[in-house]
Amino acid sequence: MNTDDFANVPLASVAPGARLAAAVVGADGHVLMTAGSQLTEAILEGLAARGVVAVAIEAPRGEPELAAARDGARQRLVHLFRGCDLDEDGGAARMLFDAVLERRLEDLR
Repeated sequence: MNTDDFANVPLASVAPGARLAAAVVGADGHVLMTAGSQLTEAILEGLAARGVVAVAIEAPRGEPELAAARDGARQRLVHLFRGCDLDEDGGAARMLFDAVLERRLEDLR
């Protein structure tokens, strides 16, 4: 990951919903949060209580990057389901494919 992909931000300025670009390590050296974790209000409060003052968050993506990421997620899933009949509407494979795709797309928001 290059340095343009994230920014170190004071914890008080981080909005819920941001994603960590790097792990958060406590004063004792233990990992408190892993890279990629989405921050909630409760998590932000917990980090502040542990003395964390700044975190590295991912830079927001533009629409072209999001579209490419969504397409990539869909293509990876199509590959995983390559032996299944996805043309059958209401079929178990199609329902599972749609549910997994929806979840993966949520992670990209």
